[in-house]
Amino acid sequence: MKTRPILFVLIPFCIIIILVDLLCPVFFIRNHYSNHKQEGQYYKILIKEEANERNNSIRYKAKITHYLNNNQWKATTGDIMLYFSKQDSAKNLKYGDVISTNAKLLPIKNFSDTSSFNYQKVMQRKRIYDNMFVRVGSWKMIEQNRGNFLIAKAKQFNKKLQLKLLNSNLPPQESALAIGMLLGDDKYIDTETQKHFTTSGLNHILCVSGMNIGMILIVIEILLKLLTFGNYKLILYRKIILVIIAFSLCFIVSLTPSSLRVAVMMTLLILTKYSKRGYDSINILSVTVFIFLCFDPLILFNLGFQFSFLAVFGLIIFANFREELMPRYKHNYITSKVLTTSGMTLSAQAFVMPLLLIRFKTFPTYFLIANIIIVPFMSVLLTTIIFFLIIGDIPYIGTLAETILHYQLYATKSVVEFIDSLPYSSIYL
Repeated sequence: MKTRPILFVLIPFCIIIILVDLLCPVFFIRNHYSNHKQEGQYYKILIKEEANERNNSIRYKAKITHYLNNNQWKATTGDIMLYFSKQDSAKNLKYGDVISTNAKLLPIKNFSDTSSFNYQKVMQRKRIYDNMFVRVGSWKMIEQNRGNFLIAKAKQFNKKLQLKLLNSNLPPQESALAIGMLLGDDKYIDTETQKHFTTSGLNHILCVSGMNIGMILIVIEILLKLLTFGNYKLILYRKIILVIIAFSLCFIVSLTPSSLRVAVMMTLLILTKYSKRGYDSINILSVTVFIFLCFDPLILFNLGFQFSFLAVFGLIIFANFREELMPRYKHNYITSKVLTTSGMTLSAQAFVMPLLLIRFKTFPTYFLIANIIIVPFMSVLLTTIIFFLIIGDIPYIGTLAETILHYQLYATKSVVEFIDSLPYSSIYL
């Protein structure tokens, strides 16, 4: 701990967050809308996320920004889940739109008394306490483009790329997979396909995780080395370019926390690696976690954050002990690469598996085999998706890229389906 002083701050900080959550489950939020609830109250509501179509409704994450009092709009705050009927024109709402309505706020409740999943607690940790069900004709649009400018542009660009994949000649489920893997939106992936990936222990690749971003950066770093002929004097410039590309990828995937974690870690890595003090991977990971907790303490309870942290920690542990674990194979390139990939996968999964078992009560029997087969191939697949998005409109070349992407996605889907079809592919605890 003496070589990692950040742990003296990070560990007590995490303990304090956990204790406050246990003793004071409702975090104090200044001027929260709940202080101004009354029958027939009118609110201004800012749309924070794109529409999520469900069986019988359209759902948005939204924020109450004002309430009407004596014919004057007064500022307030607080996130809610906003529901509209599928017959409503609300499906055209987008990030940054502001509506007004007098719909009732109803407390979020658990799905059933018999379920072990505490949905209410999960939403509380996101500072969301109420649902609002809006009837057809009981709302109106009053403003547009009121969200964060950078986030709005990122979401618009992300949507444009999604439409390009959806309008391509790729089969619907293949384009849906490409969107989930690179652009972070899994709403187009059908339930059956999601089940195949979950049972195979590969559901982490259907979202924009730090691993996905990292794989793209590894390929780009290899290409930069080839272009500069591995010139050691240019290594700093290559790293700076990688950081710029990392933040550009964050923009493409709508500035998700998981992608930002990778970009922040890479920036810290470069800043410390070329300093006189040197660098330490665990220290960098700890600093990154601390930075994110300072901005949002409750992200500590976010499942994606927990999985990402544990997986990266597992990879760091493996990297630190790789030479001791595989000294005999360091001169055999093929064997070394196979064992390194297996070791990285096993290490990351070993740290994630306890949390997976606790949360989902499911053990994917063939997760190691599935990850060893699929994960190394993901770097090629993700790079192909990017190239298709860049050159897809060029005649002949775009068609060739689309064909290659089709076969890669088809092969990935087929392998996952085969693994899922094996006997005892998952064990339910």
